[in-house]
Amino acid sequence: MQQQDTANVVAEAARQYADELGRWRRQRSLSKQKLAILMTYDRSYVSHVESGSLPPTEDFTRRAEAVLETTGALWERWEAYEAARIGSAPTSSRSVDRLEPPAGERQRDLKVSPFVAWVADHSGLSFQEAYGAVVEGVERLTARGHVDRYAEAHRRAQVTREQLARALVAYYQDPSPDEHGAAFYQARVGGVPLALSILVRPDWLGTAIRLGTDQERFQLAAPDVGATVCLPEGPALEAALRRLAVAETSATVMVDNPLYRLKGVAVSPRRLEATVTLTDFADYALTMDLLETELVDALAWDRGSSRGALPLREAYLPTVASALAVNERLCVGGPVALLAAARPGTRHGQREPDYVLLVQERSARVLNVAGRLAVVPKAFHEPTNEAAGEVHLSASLERELEEELLGREDLEQVSERSFRRVDPFAADQLSEPMRWLVERRQTGAYRVECVGFGINMVSGNYEFPCLIVIDDDEWWERYSGQIEANWEMARVRRYSSRDTASLQALAADPRWSNEGLFAFLETLRRLAELDTVSRVALPEIEVGA
Repeated sequence: MQQQDTANVVAEAARQYADELGRWRRQRSLSKQKLAILMTYDRSYVSHVESGSLPPTEDFTRRAEAVLETTGALWERWEAYEAARIGSAPTSSRSVDRLEPPAGERQRDLKVSPFVAWVADHSGLSFQEAYGAVVEGVERLTARGHVDRYAEAHRRAQVTREQLARALVAYYQDPSPDEHGAAFYQARVGGVPLALSILVRPDWLGTAIRLGTDQERFQLAAPDVGATVCLPEGPALEAALRRLAVAETSATVMVDNPLYRLKGVAVSPRRLEATVTLTDFADYALTMDLLETELVDALAWDRGSSRGALPLREAYLPTVASALAVNERLCVGGPVALLAAARPGTRHGQREPDYVLLVQERSARVLNVAGRLAVVPKAFHEPTNEAAGEVHLSASLERELEEELLGREDLEQVSERSFRRVDPFAADQLSEPMRWLVERRQTGAYRVECVGFGINMVSGNYEFPCLIVIDDDEWWERYSGQIEANWEMARVRRYSSRDTASLQALAADPRWSNEGLFAFLETLRRLAELDTVSRVALPEIEVGA
């Protein structure tokens, strides 16, 4: 009963915060979109906080205060919310410039508590021990100054895709990938060599599989009985606890949704067959996903990235053979797609027809490749509410297209509201731009293809580079003004398929994620093959495996 009362107090404090935010936004005559722009937040994130779907954060409150000029009214609501979470009274002496750790910190109401429970279920710790360990980590992080935290983030951001790729090529050179019929993907764009961390086989490239047809066959199998993830004491457990402390003190969004786990795959030209089971996001977020953080930190602080220096990698992904044996390990991932929409020309004088290509800069709020470049949409392959009915890759792609670019906030699966619709893909629920595409699936106006497959050795994920082509320029002319990036993106960039120089410079940008660049290059190659009306003028792209 006491826990329920506490939860009610926290919920009421969050509701009052949301009401205060909405009142001041309306008083300043700002739309949610305008407020988001002024705060440098995503519109959907602002909308979720104002609706109560997402809890407020300190950073969000500081920025909202600065824009709305509430003379401390919103900050008081933030203090009351924090006090409700940690079970202590708010102190009015706390300044807006600095939030001191309050008394009774160990009673902190962790927003990551569902993941703490996962740690307790998969390690030798009790729930209380795991909870206390995360709280200690939160205390250490919050006790540090902003300058130190920003300096660390800046140092990590300096680690490039090429550094990651070269470190992994060296790590997995003995035994060589060649012994398993595989190789690390390599490319040259305009004569400039590019190194990536994607493990491929020759028959995994240039597949041109038409998704949504009988060329794509996914099967959902029953999960392995007794197959559970274990967190042994030592680096693996410590890294999981540290991940939760960092998530607790940041705006990172973590929701324990189900994911499709790959158990087998066969890829060939115009044929994709795969078997998947279900796993939980926590299984991945607190194990395999930590491999990237470990490697980035090792490179950023010059700790070495050879065998013996990366204990998590030795535990979870020690060899090329273990990476390829997807049925024997945890392997999640999904489609990484480039959207190419035909248009008759640009508004600024270019009269030749082209495709507009969209590229995203990932938000700091996402768990996966935050701050990196990627194509869009980029998704985990996951169901919403009917796992067997959504098992095909095309289902995740179209869901993510609606969610990331077409404003379907109800598909984002970050709150209970996201799971209330029984059939979120019913025709009357689709956005107008998506309905236009669905009605033309069997025509030449709209096609979705899987152009390859690879294993990303940064985290062991499976990657399906995909191409979404809209060949009727009516779609762009009618709906381009409705396309808007969701909270997962800090910024969306637009390129012309005829702008050879810009595309070559973009390919060489060191900020690409490995899977993002892999998809970008493979989809550009396929787009050139499909071009029948001279919409494309690409730089020379050579790839090898």
